[in-house]
Amino acid sequence: MAHRELRHSVLPLVLLATVVLAATRYAHGSAPPLSSSGEGQQIGKILSVRKVLRDQYFGRYPQIHYYLLYFAVRTSDQTYCAEYGTPVFDEIDDLFSAKDTDVEFALKGKSLTLRTPKGRKFKAHLVKEKQC
Repeated sequence: MAHRELRHSVLPLVLLATVVLAATRYAHGSAPPLSSSGEGQQIGKILSVRKVLRDQYFGRYPQIHYYLLYFAVRTSDQTYCAEYGTPVFDEIDDLFSAKDTDVEFALKGKSLTLRTPKGRKFKAHLVKEKQC
């Protein structure tokens, strides 16, 4: 009988601890920092965005258009040009709507990770400035 009472008192505690642990992990994982390796976040303004149709895929559905987006981000002392590929129109619209606004970004090697004001994250490759 004592074993059953102990099980009834421990079970709610275990469930509560699981819920608290899951909520803590979700809260920490929901908005990770752009750069976790020490490269500082920077603030810049998106100067230009250019959309180029890359490929058309034929398959089960009529056509899927894949676009390359070229965008330039200007900080106080330097301009970065980056390339990002996507077939998702919401991503394209979000990047175009962020033009002429300040955005957070981080550099790591040859990649630029940008977060738009709406919260969308783009991981793009740095390219030559003449492509923007």
